Amino acid sequence: MMRSISIRLAVAFGLVALVVFSLSGIALYQALAVTLDRQQEADLRDKLDVVEKLAGEIRTLERWDELRKTLATITSTDGNTRFWIACENTDLSYGETYPDHPPGSKEIRTLRLEDDRYPMKTVGKTLRPMHEFPEVHLLVGVSSAPAAHTLQNFALALVLISLCGIALVALVGYRIARFGLRPLADLSAGAQALNPRQPSQRLSLSPAVRELEPLVESFNGALARLEGAYAQLEGFSADVAHELRTPIGNMIGMTQVALTRERSRDELRETLESNLEELERLRAIVNDMLFLARADRGEKAGPLEQVALAQEVAKTIDFFEPLLEEKSLSIEVRGEVEAPVEKSLFRRALSNLLQNAIQHAPAGARLVVELRREPEHVAVAVANPGDTIPAEHLPRLFDRFYRVDAARASSTDSHGLGLAIVHAIARMHGGGVFAESAGGINRIGLTLLPACPG
Repeated sequence: MMRSISIRLAVAFGLVALVVFSLSGIALYQALAVTLDRQQEADLRDKLDVVEKLAGEIRTLERWDELRKTLATITSTDGNTRFWIACENTDLSYGETYPDHPPGSKEIRTLRLEDDRYPMKTVGKTLRPMHEFPEVHLLVGVSSAPAAHTLQNFALALVLISLCGIALVALVGYRIARFGLRPLADLSAGAQALNPRQPSQRLSLSPAVRELEPLVESFNGALARLEGAYAQLEGFSADVAHELRTPIGNMIGMTQVALTRERSRDELRETLESNLEELERLRAIVNDMLFLARADRGEKAGPLEQVALAQEVAKTIDFFEPLLEEKSLSIEVRGEVEAPVEKSLFRRALSNLLQNAIQHAPAGARLVVELRREPEHVAVAVANPGDTIPAEHLPRLFDRFYRVDAARASSTDSHGLGLAIVHAIARMHGGGVFAESAGGINRIGLTLLPACPG
């Protein structure tokens, strides 16, 4: 299911707001509860002091009756305050049964009455206003109902404000996310506007956004690689068409000539042999192209064997003795190393390198096959005397159907895939290729891993 980044960010903002409002609300609620509790205790002690002062001014029973009337008036008017007076002389007592509070204790306690759902806080004191009468125990109680109602109203208001705040934060967060993601939407629109017929197009943001610059650069890099791949594919297709057109054209031309009049058996045989040569060339091109296609799909060499490369080089050179004798060439093998290779593929790569060197070496020259171990790989190179290859051509020697000398494009000695196959075999072994040309010596080769990977 597709999810909107803006909605997800808005939900995240809302959750953060929920946590912040909840923690803030809990802290405010606790602070208010503590403040109300302290205020209630202070009010309780103030009322106790007032009653104590009034009682201290009484010297007769008549005045005591006035005190009890005053307390009754305060109780009925306030509704949240109650008084109790206990004395051995019941004439001095006031209120209902004295609650379960230690007489004379100045400690604030909580008292629950049957007729009140909210508990009361009480504090007491022992007085002896009149010497001829025994001491009296005074108790003052204040209901917690007002504080409880205040806390309930505060909690309700806090919840409503928090919900509105969370909704507002989520809405503003959604708008901010939409605004912040606008460059990404512009980038998406730019990507959708790319025309496949114009591979040189690139994405751009104006003004530039620092966080999206790596994405734009990566995407443009992918477009550049894709453009290069398309160009290479177009060139490869053109080269394939050119390479196939020549033998096919030859076969068609020779067949048409043979059909213009009656031919003898020997003439027809000659025509068929010529066509067979062209068909063999076509088969070689197709087989090489299929091999390169498998390599491009990531096929690896295997099974690998740890072998002495000098022995494999010697076996391969034996196949080229006729060509070497024809051009009066000699070969020297330098070095002795071991490496893990698939023998058939290694010999094929070495054959292509030797064929390339023999083709471009002057008659009577000496070829050198170099085998050397380097810190990170094993290098196999074939060096031959010849014209210096311009530096701009060296990186492209391993491209398919690439020839340094355009005049050799129609040569029947090779079809331009030999060094490309060397490159493919090197990749299949986890290595690479290299080409050097200096001082009239051209060195072309491949690298291999010194030991089996993994």
